[in-house]
Amino acid sequence: MIRNSMNNQQPDIKGGFGDLIADMISLSELQLELLAVDSRDALRKSLYPLILLCLGLGLIVGAFPVMLFGLSWWLSEMTSLSLAGSCLTMALLSLAGAGLLFYLARKGLAHSLGHFKRTRDELRSNTQWIKKILSEKQCYHQTSNR
Repeated sequence: MIRNSMNNQQPDIKGGFGDLIADMISLSELQLELLAVDSRDALRKSLYPLILLCLGLGLIVGAFPVMLFGLSWWLSEMTSLSLAGSCLTMALLSLAGAGLLFYLARKGLAHSLGHFKRTRDELRSNTQWIKKILSEKQCYHQTSNR
């Protein structure tokens, strides 16, 4: 008897599909708002590492070679190293310093871009929910037609 009454009822697929579309649009809007908040947070937290990166590049490209040559000359005067040997020593030390600046900038940028993890996790959760709802509706539709 129950089975006959279920067969007589026609599921409201249009209404259910409309609700699903409305939910998907709401989720999309929320996802975009979350992306905007995460972008703003990431940009705010990326400012300091970007300044460090620009500072590191400015030092390398600008005044750093002149300073290195001056220090190399001073090192050759103070030690028994030749001018070429002291230039090589200073070049290696400056590369180590630049590497440290780039490491700190990369570490800061990676930390600031970690805010997008929240957006990625929420998108994954929403996608799984939509797949679950679609598969449940398909299973319901298949069982109601029997």
